[in-house]
Amino acid sequence: MGAQESANRRQDEVIDVDDEVPQDAAAYKLWTHIHPAVRNKRVPCTIFIRKLENNDEALKYFENGIKLLKQLKHPNILKFLEGACTTSDVSLITERVRMLDLSLKSMSIVEIQSGLRHILEALLFLHNKACMSHNNISPSSIFVCSNGEWKLGGFEFTSSPNLSIEFTRSKFYTSVRPKEFILPEDQKPGDALQHFSDDSYGFGKLIDYALQNSDESDEVVHRLKDIAEQLTATDPAARLPLSDVLDNPALSNDLTELISFCNTIQIKDVEEKNVFYGNVVARLRSLPGDVVARRLCRLLLSRYVLLEPKSHSELYPYLLVPAEDAEGILSREDYDTYMVPELLRLFRVRESAVRIALLSQFGRFAQYLPRDRLEGFVTDEVVQGCHDCDNSLVSSSLRALATLVDILGAEAVCPWTIAKKFGNGSPQKVRSPKSVFGIGFRRMESASFSRTESTSGVEIGKANGLEKSASVPSINSEKEWAEEKADWNNDFSWSSDWKDTDEPAPVETPEKTIPADSKTVSKSSKPLKLHAPISKKNSATDTKKANVIGSEFEINVMPRKSIEDDLFADLTPNIPTPTPLIEKLKALQTTAHAEPPVAGISSKFAMVETPEDTSGWDENEDISITSAGDSVSTVCTRGNA
Repeated sequence: MGAQESANRRQDEVIDVDDEVPQDAAAYKLWTHIHPAVRNKRVPCTIFIRKLENNDEALKYFENGIKLLKQLKHPNILKFLEGACTTSDVSLITERVRMLDLSLKSMSIVEIQSGLRHILEALLFLHNKACMSHNNISPSSIFVCSNGEWKLGGFEFTSSPNLSIEFTRSKFYTSVRPKEFILPEDQKPGDALQHFSDDSYGFGKLIDYALQNSDESDEVVHRLKDIAEQLTATDPAARLPLSDVLDNPALSNDLTELISFCNTIQIKDVEEKNVFYGNVVARLRSLPGDVVARRLCRLLLSRYVLLEPKSHSELYPYLLVPAEDAEGILSREDYDTYMVPELLRLFRVRESAVRIALLSQFGRFAQYLPRDRLEGFVTDEVVQGCHDCDNSLVSSSLRALATLVDILGAEAVCPWTIAKKFGNGSPQKVRSPKSVFGIGFRRMESASFSRTESTSGVEIGKANGLEKSASVPSINSEKEWAEEKADWNNDFSWSSDWKDTDEPAPVETPEKTIPADSKTVSKSSKPLKLHAPISKKNSATDTKKANVIGSEFEINVMPRKSIEDDLFADLTPNIPTPTPLIEKLKALQTTAHAEPPVAGISSKFAMVETPEDTSGWDENEDISITSAGDSVSTVCTRGNA
């Protein structure tokens, strides 16, 4: 049942194969076809295929290699994905790798040092932990990952030291291994004193092969060649043990030390961490930028490094930004190629500690991520964090959401509907007429900031050749008044409004026309037209306004007549105004002064002819000041009637 399910699972797998690796690669000594591929549309891999003839003795070696590769687990050993052996062919699927001999020309001496150290660590693991000898150290068994790490493969001839002679004396062994990597004829690999002699000799030859295109004058190259010479000595007893080579400074540099520290940071003490973070940026700048990008981006963003507090204060301010826009370490090209994919990969990790640490640096690198990834994948992940029950995660997610709003806009980020809720509060110089409780108002502005005081429907004056009249009342809703925006920022308009109200414009005394010889006042007089010219501001006020900053740039606004003024111009009612009582009394007083005074009575109490004159006065009645005052009171009473 289990075998059937396994077979069905294999049938469901889909492998997309790319173009074959160039045929001049050294690995073709073992394999017939080598193809980069993608497994199940998401896992990059490499496929190795070997075509076999009938009763081919090579089958047992490939079976041995696939079995050991499946069992051995080490960071510097090629990662096994799947493999199968039949009588007709052998297939092996591993992680995506490149051939060493095809990649060596583009490597710097720093990368070669690091790569040799990786192979040495894998060999020591094989010797000390697995107690096995590789027996096939050559360019055909060394591979390079996409991040630049060297991986050890080719375990077809690997065995315990006492059985090595059976593998190394076969015809297939001598046909696939380069001659310069085979031990001299006088050596006996099966001797007890030389259990790992083949691997030591092969590693020395590998150093010479890796340095064939390097600068001979480089001190590091000289040190490495010295090591290679000791490992390939003719006398097996004079060969340097591989365990001693590991501590040699020639195989150590800033790159290898940074890689080693990042892989073991969880066991370092506080003092070691302080020393590391004290000079980590300087050491990164001393390395080639492409090497840092390929080899260290993922390590420096690994879980334990990301959760280290000093990483956020000493390392990430320089690592998570490109060199062109800030004090970054990586160029923009390397940043986009290597750093951006690593940052996006971290957003797929659903762990609160990792997400909080990542979002704490979100403001540094968010603007450098591709916009399409920000709008879709990153925004969705940040919004998911806002719905978590962890308060710290929600707080970090909301801050990251605010950063996304600054970059993408609220409509592209916020999961809720966006609408205008607040006014801008900006100054407005010209406004349309608004109404309050059915009464129309219009803001009138001029160069002299003069104001017009008027009553509805009455013309009150002209100033500077500009006719100003009260607006005809218009009926508007209270909603329009609520939408009126206050000019909060215009301090000058506020101060000028208060000054104008403190000094009201004087109104001249209404003109009156009364004939000199008139003795009576007509009750049906024509309506008076009031003329109230706008008073000019005094020089002190003008000086204050002239001193206001920006007053010289004030724009004169010509007032326009509203549509209501044109429509109702001919419909203004002409209501006759009755003569005020005080005017009648003044007219009576003027007439009294014109008549001859009555004897014994002051001239100011002289009376005009009234209807009572026809009936006559009582001659026996005493004419006195009291009777004269009563007469005036009578006239006043009738006038009021």
